[in-house]
Amino acid sequence: MRLVATSDLQEDTTLARDILSGRDAAPLLRAGAKLNARYIEHLHRAGILGVYVDDQYSDGIDSQPVISGQTRGQATRAIAAVYDEARRCVASGRTLEPEATDELSDVVDQILLEIEELDGKVVALADLCAADAYNLQHPIDVTALGLLIGRRLIIEHGWLDYKGERQDDRHEERLFRLGMGLILSDIGKLAIPDAILNKPGKLSEEEWEIVKTHPKAGVKLVRDTGAWCPLVQACVLRHHERWDGTGYPEGKSSTEVHEMARIAAVADVYDAITSERVFAPAKPAHMGVQAILAGAGTQFDPTIIDVFSRRVAPFPPGVEVELTDGRRAVVVSVSELTLDRPVVRVISGPEAPADISLTADPSIQIAGWNPAPAGLSAQAA
Repeated sequence: MRLVATSDLQEDTTLARDILSGRDAAPLLRAGAKLNARYIEHLHRAGILGVYVDDQYSDGIDSQPVISGQTRGQATRAIAAVYDEARRCVASGRTLEPEATDELSDVVDQILLEIEELDGKVVALADLCAADAYNLQHPIDVTALGLLIGRRLIIEHGWLDYKGERQDDRHEERLFRLGMGLILSDIGKLAIPDAILNKPGKLSEEEWEIVKTHPKAGVKLVRDTGAWCPLVQACVLRHHERWDGTGYPEGKSSTEVHEMARIAAVADVYDAITSERVFAPAKPAHMGVQAILAGAGTQFDPTIIDVFSRRVAPFPPGVEVELTDGRRAVVVSVSELTLDRPVVRVISGPEAPADISLTADPSIQIAGWNPAPAGLSAQAA
């Protein structure tokens, strides 16, 4: 299968993956459907940016999502229910009871299981959702990416205890706590007025200051009961702090910020950059990777960025790229050892289709790829 922009879809193309829509994550179209003019127009109206298809150029390309459609659907429904309850808590000044997140606990367990099964494989992280789905899909994708990074970090380095000492046991328990912190990290945004949160244009200084209150608003929802783990609270409160101390809400820096929150910061920004939002269009995966790498040592913990750089491919299988000589190609496969030098299938020019290994031929480059660009901002609300 390969990823095709909705604007480039042709009739009679076969859909390769379900397209989910709405808070109940019901399939808008199912895999195997033949696209016609009516379906394509419906995708445009729904704000779907791209879809995976099977065609003459996609043979043998396995674009593996980081989580299955079934798990994404379960997660979407669970988050919608928790957010509904959290809104009622905000309105009444109550805290969120841990029992309200029982189904989210099951979702985190399932995401962890699927990530373990994908160990060593290159996965596609984009959810391709419309901007109006961002608030529900963002926590799912942040959780998946954060656990992908966190699992590798713990395997390689262990985890930090409250004394700041590295430990090498209870990995699953630690990752579960991380997952719960990730999936609840933006719950405080429910205390922000929708007119500000969904504003299509640039925020005023006053509006931005209100947005910056959401980490503390989130902690208020989950802090007043012993059943909430402090590690969950750390992710909720600190995921917008920066390694250099220029983040919010309190300007903490370096190891003053819990390691789990430092993981959450990376996952949050990467997904924000690569997702369609009401105030910013989605950028391709390689631009998200560039932004994260550029933030090492300033916005982000360099150790976590090292793990990120070895787990997140700038050009995952199935995406279309342009080579510096002008030819169009589709990424066929990616080696974990050379994430930015994939095997590509040239789909334009007289020799098309033809597979080329960029590792074997270093003279061929992908246009627009620079692992450490200057001036690319990784800031995200």
